[in-house]
Amino acid sequence: MRTGRRMVFVGAGRPLERQVAPVAAPPPGGVLVRTTIAGVCGTDAHRLDGDLPDPGRPVTFGHEGIGVVEELGAGVTADLAGVPLRVGDTVYWQPGSREPGVPSELGWPPSADVPNQAAYQDYATLPASNMVYRIPEDTDPLAVIAFGCAMPTALGGAARLGGVRPGQSVVVQGSGPVGLAATFLAGLTAARQVIVIGAPDARLAAASRLGATTTLPLERTSVEERRAAILELTDGRGADVVIEAAGRMNAFPEGMDLLADNGRYLVMGIYSGHGTVPLDAVRLNNRSLSVIGTMGAAQISDYRTTIHLAQRHGARLGFADLVTHRFGLDDVEAAIAVARSGEAIKAVVLPGLDASS
Repeated sequence: MRTGRRMVFVGAGRPLERQVAPVAAPPPGGVLVRTTIAGVCGTDAHRLDGDLPDPGRPVTFGHEGIGVVEELGAGVTADLAGVPLRVGDTVYWQPGSREPGVPSELGWPPSADVPNQAAYQDYATLPASNMVYRIPEDTDPLAVIAFGCAMPTALGGAARLGGVRPGQSVVVQGSGPVGLAATFLAGLTAARQVIVIGAPDARLAAASRLGATTTLPLERTSVEERRAAILELTDGRGADVVIEAAGRMNAFPEGMDLLADNGRYLVMGIYSGHGTVPLDAVRLNNRSLSVIGTMGAAQISDYRTTIHLAQRHGARLGFADLVTHRFGLDDVEAAIAVARSGEAIKAVVLPGLDASS
């Protein structure tokens, strides 16, 4: 019987445990995938840091997966979009259910003692309820994983925002994967300009390549300087749309202060931990401002759209080049640390790097 490694979270502040377990055949309706790329997300750092609820048991995790189909469970002939699926095909999956709003039967994060869909392991067992899409042969898997769960999140945010109208000015706070995905989508619109606040310089250079018309370095400017620059760029009006993708509470008051009258503020990155910020309700009302929360994809097909965007734009805009750091499965903690630090544009885990260890 095949065996595979899995990295197990046993509690905040404690090292991940490397376990080796037998790899069973997939259940009816399920798919067994050999993981080739696991994307590292900021959520993983929040898990290790204890910012997410303690699952109370050893769990596996990693929710951005690309791999090769090893075995199809009984009755499986196609992916979620109806595209024929065969052994050897490359697929993209996340632990979400095929039905919006319906949790996967394994829950998340799944217990480490059962076959499951986590990506930080050699083999992932996707249950019948799991979302999975085939990646076309003409599409670089790295171009898909470069935005991992960030592109579905940005697509969901764009849908809940109601889009960017022609001629509007957009400010994106943050230049990590979510901010870069939002920058790319805003760049596809008829926006007058797309201004990105972020760091470090490598991420800002990526933002410019993906559609930013102006970048403002977070580490070398003050709040006041950034506001003055944005007012100058927008003829004194402020931004019509501000997208928070920084994941930091102090981004909120700054973002609200950058809005023009009738402006919309999309809060996309603040999703864990605790904290409150002051909000002037009179100013909100008198200036007809909107604050819109968004969490994840708006619909399951956003994950398929992520593949299509990589297929159409990935080579032209160098999506795969956004993957700047690669680690073996045994070095998941180091991969998460690099992502947490902001040094990486996108870090990934490649189980094949150290599969023989």
